[in-house]
Amino acid sequence: MDVAALRSRLPLFLAVFIDIFSFGLMYPLIVGLFESDGIARAYSPAARDTLLSLAFSLFPVGMFFGASLLGDLSDALGRRKTLMICMAGLAAGYGLMWSALELSHLWLFFAGRLLSGLMAGTAPIAQAAVIDQAAPDQRSAAMAQIILVNTLGMVAGPAVGGLFGHWDFRLPLILALLLCLVTLIALRSAHFDGDGAKRALKLDWKQPFRLLARLGDRPAVIPPVASFFLFQFGFLIYYTFILIEMQRSYGFSTAQLGLFSMAMGIGCAISSAWGFAYVRGKLGNDRAVTLTGLVLCGLFTMASALPVPAYGQVALAMLSTMSNILAFITLLAAISSAVDETERGWALGIGNAGVALSVLLAGLLTSLLTVLPSDVFLALGGFLILTGIAPALRLATGPIKAPA
Repeated sequence: MDVAALRSRLPLFLAVFIDIFSFGLMYPLIVGLFESDGIARAYSPAARDTLLSLAFSLFPVGMFFGASLLGDLSDALGRRKTLMICMAGLAAGYGLMWSALELSHLWLFFAGRLLSGLMAGTAPIAQAAVIDQAAPDQRSAAMAQIILVNTLGMVAGPAVGGLFGHWDFRLPLILALLLCLVTLIALRSAHFDGDGAKRALKLDWKQPFRLLARLGDRPAVIPPVASFFLFQFGFLIYYTFILIEMQRSYGFSTAQLGLFSMAMGIGCAISSAWGFAYVRGKLGNDRAVTLTGLVLCGLFTMASALPVPAYGQVALAMLSTMSNILAFITLLAAISSAVDETERGWALGIGNAGVALSVLLAGLLTSLLTVLPSDVFLALGGFLILTGIAPALRLATGPIKAPA
Protein backbone atom coordinates (compact mmCIF):
# COMPACT_ATOMS: atom_id res chain seq x y z
CA MET A 1 0.00 0.00 0.00
CA ASP A 2 1.45 3.38 -1.00
CA VAL A 3 1.81 6.32 1.36
CA ALA A 4 -1.16 8.21 -0.11
CA ALA A 5 -3.49 5.22 0.34
CA LEU A 6 -2.25 4.69 3.90
CA ARG A 7 -2.83 8.35 4.74
CA SER A 8 -6.40 8.24 3.36
CA ARG A 9 -7.25 5.05 5.25
CA LEU A 10 -5.51 5.86 8.52
CA PRO A 11 -8.56 7.52 10.17
CA LEU A 12 -10.64 4.47 9.23
CA PHE A 13 -8.01 2.07 10.55
CA LEU A 14 -7.99 4.05 13.81
CA ALA A 15 -11.78 3.73 14.05
CA VAL A 16 -11.60 -0.04 13.46
CA PHE A 17 -8.81 -0.35 16.03
CA ILE A 18 -10.66 1.64 18.70
CA ASP A 19 -13.83 -0.44 18.28
CA ILE A 20 -12.19 -3.73 19.31
CA PHE A 21 -9.54 -2.07 21.51
CA SER A 22 -12.13 -0.36 23.70
CA PHE A 23 -14.13 -3.56 24.14
CA GLY A 24 -11.12 -5.57 25.33
CA LEU A 25 -9.77 -2.67 27.39
CA MET A 26 -12.72 -2.69 29.79
CA TYR A 27 -12.97 -6.37 30.78
CA PRO A 28 -9.86 -6.68 32.98
CA LEU A 29 -10.43 -3.12 34.19
CA ILE A 30 -14.01 -3.84 35.32
CA VAL A 31 -13.05 -7.08 37.08
CA GLY A 32 -10.14 -5.38 38.82
CA LEU A 33 -12.22 -2.32 39.79
CA PHE A 34 -15.15 -4.23 41.27
CA GLU A 35 -12.83 -6.63 43.11
CA SER A 36 -10.77 -3.75 44.55
CA ASP A 37 -10.57 -3.02 48.28
CA GLY A 38 -12.55 0.22 47.91
CA ILE A 39 -15.58 -1.53 46.39
CA ALA A 40 -15.23 -4.50 48.78
CA ARG A 41 -15.32 -2.19 51.83
CA ALA A 42 -18.27 -0.16 50.56
CA TYR A 43 -20.56 -2.99 49.44
CA SER A 44 -21.56 -6.48 50.55
CA PRO A 45 -20.48 -9.43 48.32
CA ALA A 46 -24.04 -9.73 46.89
CA ALA A 47 -24.25 -5.99 46.14
CA ARG A 48 -20.76 -6.04 44.62
CA ASP A 49 -21.70 -8.89 42.26
CA THR A 50 -24.88 -7.03 41.26
CA LEU A 51 -22.83 -3.93 40.44
CA LEU A 52 -20.35 -6.07 38.50
CA SER A 53 -23.26 -7.51 36.52
CA LEU A 54 -24.56 -4.01 35.80
CA ALA A 55 -21.14 -2.82 34.63
CA PHE A 56 -20.95 -5.68 32.14
CA SER A 57 -24.60 -5.52 31.02
CA LEU A 58 -25.15 -1.83 30.27
CA PHE A 59 -22.69 -1.83 27.37
CA PRO A 60 -24.55 -4.48 25.30
CA VAL A 61 -27.91 -2.85 26.08
CA GLY A 62 -26.57 0.31 24.45
CA MET A 63 -24.97 -1.72 21.68
CA PHE A 64 -28.26 -3.47 20.83
CA PHE A 65 -30.09 -0.19 20.19
CA GLY A 66 -27.01 1.65 18.96
CA ALA A 67 -26.39 -0.74 16.05
CA SER A 68 -29.57 0.30 14.22
CA LEU A 69 -29.12 3.92 15.34
CA LEU A 70 -25.69 4.08 13.73
CA GLY A 71 -27.02 2.43 10.59
CA ASP A 72 -29.76 5.05 10.30
CA LEU A 73 -27.27 7.85 10.92
CA SER A 74 -24.86 6.43 8.35
CA ASP A 75 -27.60 6.41 5.68
CA ALA A 76 -28.79 9.91 6.53
CA LEU A 77 -25.52 11.73 7.29
CA GLY A 78 -22.83 9.68 5.53
CA ARG A 79 -20.11 7.48 6.99
CA ARG A 80 -17.57 10.15 7.88
CA LYS A 81 -20.02 12.25 9.93
CA THR A 82 -21.41 9.13 11.62
CA LEU A 83 -17.93 7.97 12.59
CA MET A 84 -17.21 11.44 13.99
CA ILE A 85 -20.37 11.24 16.11
CA CYS A 86 -19.27 7.79 17.32
CA MET A 87 -15.81 9.02 18.29
CA ALA A 88 -17.23 12.04 20.11
CA GLY A 89 -19.73 9.82 21.91
CA LEU A 90 -17.08 7.28 22.89
CA ALA A 91 -14.85 10.08 24.18
CA ALA A 92 -17.77 11.37 26.27
CA GLY A 93 -18.40 7.85 27.59
CA TYR A 94 -14.82 7.45 28.71
CA GLY A 95 -14.94 10.96 30.16
CA LEU A 96 -17.94 9.96 32.28
CA MET A 97 -16.20 6.82 33.54
CA TRP A 98 -13.06 8.81 34.33
CA SER A 99 -15.17 11.36 36.21
CA ALA A 100 -16.83 8.52 38.15
CA LEU A 101 -13.45 7.44 39.52
CA GLU A 102 -12.40 11.02 40.28
CA LEU A 103 -15.66 11.86 42.08
CA SER A 104 -16.43 8.38 43.49
CA HIS A 105 -19.86 8.33 41.84
CA LEU A 106 -20.52 4.89 40.34
CA TRP A 107 -23.64 6.09 38.53
CA LEU A 108 -21.38 8.12 36.23
CA PHE A 109 -19.41 4.96 35.46
CA PHE A 110 -22.61 3.13 34.52
CA ALA A 111 -23.77 6.09 32.39
CA GLY A 112 -20.43 5.97 30.58
CA ARG A 113 -20.79 2.24 29.94
CA LEU A 114 -24.26 2.74 28.46
CA LEU A 115 -23.13 5.64 26.26
CA SER A 116 -20.06 3.75 25.02
CA GLY A 117 -22.35 0.85 24.09
CA LEU A 118 -24.60 3.16 22.10
CA MET A 119 -21.58 4.48 20.21
CA ALA A 120 -19.93 1.07 19.72
CA GLY A 121 -20.04 -0.75 16.41
CA THR A 122 -17.99 1.76 14.46
CA ALA A 123 -15.95 -1.04 12.88
CA PRO A 124 -18.56 -2.17 10.29
CA ILE A 125 -19.00 1.42 9.05
CA ALA A 126 -15.25 1.99 8.86
CA GLN A 127 -14.67 -1.39 7.19
CA ALA A 128 -17.26 -0.62 4.51
CA ALA A 129 -15.61 2.75 3.88
CA VAL A 130 -12.18 1.11 3.48
CA ILE A 131 -13.56 -1.39 0.96
CA ASP A 132 -15.37 1.38 -0.92
CA GLN A 133 -12.12 3.33 -1.32
CA ALA A 134 -10.18 0.31 -2.63
CA ALA A 135 -10.10 -0.62 -6.31
CA PRO A 136 -11.88 -3.94 -7.11
CA ASP A 137 -8.58 -5.80 -7.53
CA GLN A 138 -7.29 -4.42 -4.20
CA ARG A 139 -10.28 -5.21 -1.97
CA SER A 140 -8.92 -8.52 -0.68
CA ALA A 141 -5.70 -6.74 0.33
CA ALA A 142 -7.76 -4.02 2.04
CA MET A 143 -9.72 -6.68 3.98
CA ALA A 144 -6.45 -8.29 5.07
CA GLN A 145 -5.31 -4.90 6.40
CA ILE A 146 -8.58 -4.57 8.35
CA ILE A 147 -8.12 -8.02 9.90
CA LEU A 148 -4.58 -7.04 10.91
CA VAL A 149 -5.87 -3.87 12.60
CA ASN A 150 -8.59 -5.90 14.36
CA THR A 151 -5.98 -8.34 15.63
CA LEU A 152 -3.80 -5.53 16.96
CA GLY A 153 -6.79 -4.08 18.83
CA MET A 154 -7.71 -7.50 20.18
CA VAL A 155 -4.24 -7.99 21.64
CA ALA A 156 -3.57 -4.40 22.77
CA GLY A 157 -6.92 -3.62 24.45
CA PRO A 158 -6.81 -6.13 27.33
CA ALA A 159 -3.07 -5.63 27.82
CA VAL A 160 -3.43 -1.86 28.14
CA GLY A 161 -6.52 -2.14 30.34
CA GLY A 162 -4.85 -4.59 32.68
CA LEU A 163 -1.35 -3.13 32.87
CA PHE A 164 -2.35 0.54 33.07
CA GLY A 165 -5.26 -0.29 35.38
CA HIS A 166 -2.86 -2.07 37.73
CA TRP A 167 -1.16 1.29 38.36
CA ASP A 168 -4.27 3.45 38.27
CA PHE A 169 -7.78 2.59 37.08
CA ARG A 170 -8.05 6.04 35.49
CA LEU A 171 -5.10 5.62 33.11
CA PRO A 172 -6.75 3.26 30.55
CA LEU A 173 -9.82 5.49 30.45
CA ILE A 174 -7.72 8.60 29.83
CA LEU A 175 -5.78 6.84 27.06
CA ALA A 176 -8.97 5.63 25.37
CA LEU A 177 -10.45 9.14 25.56
CA LEU A 178 -7.34 10.62 23.92
CA LEU A 179 -7.37 7.99 21.15
CA CYS A 180 -11.01 8.83 20.41
CA LEU A 181 -10.19 12.54 20.19
CA VAL A 182 -7.20 11.91 17.91
CA THR A 183 -9.39 9.79 15.61
CA LEU A 184 -12.12 12.43 15.68
CA ILE A 185 -9.62 15.08 14.52
CA ALA A 186 -8.30 12.78 11.79
CA LEU A 187 -11.82 12.04 10.55
CA ARG A 188 -12.68 15.73 10.42
CA SER A 189 -10.09 16.33 7.71
CA ALA A 190 -10.66 13.02 5.90
CA HIS A 191 -12.49 12.66 2.60
CA PHE A 192 -14.45 9.57 1.52
CA ASP A 193 -15.32 9.21 -2.16
CA GLY A 194 -19.05 8.92 -2.80
CA ASP A 195 -19.91 9.52 0.85
CA GLY A 196 -23.01 11.53 1.61
CA ALA A 197 -26.63 11.48 2.68
CA LYS A 198 -28.72 8.75 1.06
CA ARG A 199 -32.07 9.45 2.72
CA ALA A 200 -33.72 11.67 5.30
CA LEU A 201 -32.90 11.00 8.93
CA LYS A 202 -35.58 8.89 10.64
CA LEU A 203 -34.83 7.28 14.01
CA ASP A 204 -36.98 4.51 15.46
CA TRP A 205 -36.19 2.69 18.71
CA LYS A 206 -38.29 -0.28 17.50
CA GLN A 207 -36.04 -0.85 14.49
CA PRO A 208 -33.86 -3.55 16.15
CA PHE A 209 -36.96 -5.60 16.91
CA ARG A 210 -38.25 -5.23 13.36
CA LEU A 211 -34.93 -6.49 12.02
CA LEU A 212 -35.17 -9.58 14.25
CA ALA A 213 -38.79 -10.19 13.15
CA ARG A 214 -37.64 -10.59 9.53
CA LEU A 215 -35.98 -13.89 10.48
CA GLY A 216 -39.36 -15.61 10.27
CA ASP A 217 -39.56 -14.92 6.52
CA ARG A 218 -36.02 -16.14 5.82
CA PRO A 219 -35.71 -19.71 7.19
CA ALA A 220 -32.34 -20.31 5.50
CA VAL A 221 -30.72 -17.80 7.88
CA ILE A 222 -32.03 -19.43 11.06
CA PRO A 223 -29.58 -22.40 11.36
CA PRO A 224 -26.36 -20.34 11.07
CA VAL A 225 -27.79 -17.54 13.24
CA ALA A 226 -28.91 -20.04 15.91
CA SER A 227 -25.54 -21.77 15.91
CA PHE A 228 -23.69 -18.45 16.01
CA PHE A 229 -25.77 -17.20 18.94
CA LEU A 230 -25.30 -20.36 21.04
CA PHE A 231 -21.59 -20.36 20.23
CA GLN A 232 -21.12 -16.69 21.09
CA PHE A 233 -23.26 -16.89 24.23
CA GLY A 234 -21.23 -19.82 25.52
CA PHE A 235 -17.91 -18.23 24.68
CA LEU A 236 -18.80 -14.87 26.22
CA ILE A 237 -19.85 -16.64 29.41
CA TYR A 238 -16.40 -18.21 29.39
CA TYR A 239 -14.62 -14.92 28.67
CA THR A 240 -16.49 -13.12 31.45
CA PHE A 241 -16.16 -15.79 34.12
CA ILE A 242 -12.61 -16.94 33.40
CA LEU A 243 -11.37 -13.44 34.26
CA ILE A 244 -13.34 -13.53 37.53
CA GLU A 245 -12.02 -17.04 38.23
CA MET A 246 -8.43 -15.99 37.59
CA GLN A 247 -8.82 -13.05 39.96
CA ARG A 248 -10.70 -14.78 42.78
CA SER A 249 -9.28 -18.31 42.70
CA TYR A 250 -5.78 -17.75 41.29
CA GLY A 251 -5.11 -14.32 42.81
CA PHE A 252 -4.34 -12.58 39.52
CA SER A 253 -3.77 -8.83 39.73
CA THR A 254 -5.35 -6.40 37.27
CA ALA A 255 -2.09 -6.43 35.28
CA GLN A 256 -2.07 -10.23 35.16
CA LEU A 257 -5.69 -10.23 34.02
CA GLY A 258 -4.69 -7.95 31.16
CA LEU A 259 -1.84 -10.23 30.15
CA PHE A 260 -4.13 -13.27 30.42
CA SER A 261 -6.62 -11.58 28.07
CA MET A 262 -3.75 -10.65 25.76
CA ALA A 263 -2.81 -14.35 25.56
CA MET A 264 -6.35 -15.02 24.38
CA GLY A 265 -5.95 -12.31 21.75
CA ILE A 266 -2.69 -13.89 20.60
CA GLY A 267 -4.56 -17.18 20.17
CA CYS A 268 -7.04 -15.39 17.89
CA ALA A 269 -4.19 -13.81 15.95
CA ILE A 270 -2.40 -17.13 15.41
CA SER A 271 -5.55 -18.82 14.18
CA SER A 272 -6.51 -15.88 11.96
CA ALA A 273 -3.06 -15.74 10.37
CA TRP A 274 -2.25 -19.45 10.00
CA GLY A 275 -4.58 -21.86 11.78
CA PHE A 276 -7.75 -21.17 9.82
CA ALA A 277 -6.02 -21.51 6.45
CA TYR A 278 -4.46 -24.81 7.54
CA VAL A 279 -7.75 -26.33 8.76
CA ARG A 280 -9.60 -25.02 5.71
CA GLY A 281 -7.05 -26.69 3.46
CA LYS A 282 -7.44 -29.99 5.29
CA LEU A 283 -11.25 -30.07 5.56
CA GLY A 284 -12.34 -28.03 2.54
CA ASN A 285 -15.96 -27.15 3.36
CA ASP A 286 -17.87 -24.81 5.62
CA ARG A 287 -19.68 -27.29 7.81
CA ALA A 288 -16.63 -29.41 8.59
CA VAL A 289 -14.60 -26.38 9.68
CA THR A 290 -17.51 -25.03 11.73
CA LEU A 291 -18.10 -28.33 13.51
CA THR A 292 -14.40 -28.76 14.22
CA GLY A 293 -14.23 -25.29 15.73
CA LEU A 294 -17.35 -25.81 17.86
CA VAL A 295 -16.23 -29.19 19.19
CA LEU A 296 -12.72 -28.06 20.08
CA CYS A 297 -13.79 -24.70 21.52
CA GLY A 298 -16.54 -26.34 23.59
CA LEU A 299 -14.22 -29.00 25.01
CA PHE A 300 -11.41 -26.56 25.82
CA THR A 301 -13.92 -24.25 27.52
CA MET A 302 -15.43 -27.06 29.60
CA ALA A 303 -11.92 -28.16 30.60
CA SER A 304 -11.34 -24.73 32.16
CA ALA A 305 -13.86 -25.69 34.88
CA LEU A 306 -11.47 -28.42 36.07
CA PRO A 307 -8.91 -27.79 38.86
CA VAL A 308 -5.95 -27.04 36.60
CA PRO A 309 -2.98 -24.80 37.53
CA ALA A 310 -2.75 -21.23 36.30
CA TYR A 311 -0.44 -22.07 33.39
CA GLY A 312 -2.96 -24.72 32.33
CA GLN A 313 -5.70 -22.07 32.25
CA VAL A 314 -3.50 -19.87 30.06
CA ALA A 315 -2.95 -22.76 27.65
CA LEU A 316 -6.67 -23.58 27.58
CA ALA A 317 -7.49 -19.91 26.97
CA MET A 318 -5.22 -19.77 23.92
CA LEU A 319 -6.54 -23.09 22.58
CA SER A 320 -10.14 -21.99 23.07
CA THR A 321 -9.63 -18.75 21.13
CA MET A 322 -7.66 -20.48 18.37
CA SER A 323 -10.54 -22.92 17.83
CA ASN A 324 -13.07 -20.11 18.29
CA ILE A 325 -11.86 -18.42 15.12
CA LEU A 326 -12.66 -21.51 13.03
CA ALA A 327 -16.35 -21.36 13.95
CA PHE A 328 -16.51 -17.57 14.02
CA ILE A 329 -15.34 -17.06 10.42
CA THR A 330 -17.33 -19.92 8.88
CA LEU A 331 -20.57 -19.13 10.71
CA LEU A 332 -20.39 -15.48 9.60
CA ALA A 333 -19.77 -16.74 6.07
CA ALA A 334 -22.79 -19.04 6.36
CA ILE A 335 -24.99 -16.18 7.60
CA SER A 336 -23.95 -13.89 4.76
CA SER A 337 -24.37 -16.68 2.18
CA ALA A 338 -27.91 -17.51 3.36
CA VAL A 339 -29.31 -14.32 1.76
CA ASP A 340 -28.70 -12.41 -1.43
CA GLU A 341 -26.31 -9.47 -1.54
CA THR A 342 -29.07 -6.91 -0.95
CA GLU A 343 -29.71 -8.33 2.55
CA ARG A 344 -26.21 -9.21 3.72
CA GLY A 345 -25.97 -6.09 5.85
CA TRP A 346 -29.20 -7.07 7.59
CA ALA A 347 -28.10 -10.70 8.06
CA LEU A 348 -24.73 -9.77 9.53
CA GLY A 349 -26.50 -7.16 11.66
CA ILE A 350 -28.56 -10.01 13.14
CA GLY A 351 -25.28 -11.73 13.99
CA ASN A 352 -24.05 -8.57 15.71
CA ALA A 353 -27.33 -8.33 17.63
CA GLY A 354 -26.73 -11.89 18.81
CA VAL A 355 -23.30 -10.89 20.08
CA ALA A 356 -24.80 -7.92 21.96
CA LEU A 357 -27.44 -10.17 23.54
CA SER A 358 -24.76 -12.69 24.48
CA VAL A 359 -22.66 -10.04 26.21
CA LEU A 360 -25.76 -8.83 28.06
CA LEU A 361 -26.80 -12.27 29.29
CA ALA A 362 -23.26 -13.24 30.27
CA GLY A 363 -22.96 -10.03 32.26
CA LEU A 364 -26.28 -10.60 34.02
CA LEU A 365 -25.18 -14.07 35.10
CA THR A 366 -22.40 -12.58 37.25
CA SER A 367 -25.09 -11.53 39.74
CA LEU A 368 -25.44 -15.25 40.59
CA LEU A 369 -21.85 -15.61 41.82
CA THR A 370 -22.99 -15.44 45.44
CA VAL A 371 -25.07 -18.57 44.77
CA LEU A 372 -22.96 -20.58 42.32
CA PRO A 373 -19.15 -20.78 41.86
CA SER A 374 -17.58 -19.57 38.63
CA ASP A 375 -16.63 -23.16 37.67
CA VAL A 376 -20.32 -23.89 37.07
CA PHE A 377 -20.55 -21.04 34.59
CA LEU A 378 -17.37 -22.09 32.80
CA ALA A 379 -18.83 -25.56 32.30
CA LEU A 380 -22.13 -23.99 31.16
CA GLY A 381 -20.26 -21.90 28.58
CA GLY A 382 -18.62 -24.99 27.10
CA PHE A 383 -21.94 -26.84 27.05
CA LEU A 384 -23.67 -24.01 25.18
CA ILE A 385 -20.89 -23.92 22.58
CA LEU A 386 -21.38 -27.65 22.00
CA THR A 387 -25.16 -27.19 21.61
CA GLY A 388 -24.36 -24.94 18.65
CA ILE A 389 -23.40 -28.14 16.82
CA ALA A 390 -27.07 -29.14 16.36
CA PRO A 391 -28.12 -26.22 14.11
CA ALA A 392 -24.67 -26.24 12.46
CA LEU A 393 -25.35 -29.75 11.15
CA ARG A 394 -27.95 -28.16 8.87
CA LEU A 395 -25.38 -25.94 7.13
CA ALA A 396 -24.44 -26.48 3.52
CA THR A 397 -21.19 -28.29 2.70
CA GLY A 398 -20.12 -26.06 -0.18
CA PRO A 399 -16.75 -24.32 -0.50
CA ILE A 400 -15.89 -21.75 2.13
CA LYS A 401 -16.63 -18.14 1.28
CA ALA A 402 -15.27 -15.13 3.11
CA PRO A 403 -17.92 -13.13 4.97
CA ALA A 404 -19.03 -9.99 3.11
